[in-house]
Amino acid sequence: MIEFTLHPTLATDCHVLGSWRDIRLLLHRDAQVRWLILVPETSAGDWHELPGGLRDRLVAASSALSAMLRSDFACDKVNVAAIGNLVPQFHFHVIGRWRTDPYWPGVVWGRVVPGCVYEDGEVRRVKARALECLPGSGA
Repeated sequence: MIEFTLHPTLATDCHVLGSWRDIRLLLHRDAQVRWLILVPETSAGDWHELPGGLRDRLVAASSALSAMLRSDFACDKVNVAAIGNLVPQFHFHVIGRWRTDPYWPGVVWGRVVPGCVYEDGEVRRVKARALECLPGSGA
């Protein structure tokens, strides 16, 4: 296991919700969309470099979280992406979108609406639900 440090941009832009099987689970601070970010605790920089087991867990987590976003938040669409041009640390976006969100139909990155942030109670609710829906969480 490597020593893991979250990239400063991710640490600033997100609430840390917890860890699941060597994957850090984050919630982007922009409350206009439900924007989860999964960060495998690895030095790998790209999808093809991830160890097979970790890649499998990332797929399982993103699938479970996508289903949770659709069912719990009635998102019209769930987008998943691993871009990483500005933040070099490998991370995987799972973003619940509504046709009524201010970014629709475009991308969300770089377009944050100032001041639209989560209340502490909502962060706790998203955290509990996200961690509960992950495979093998015991829920």
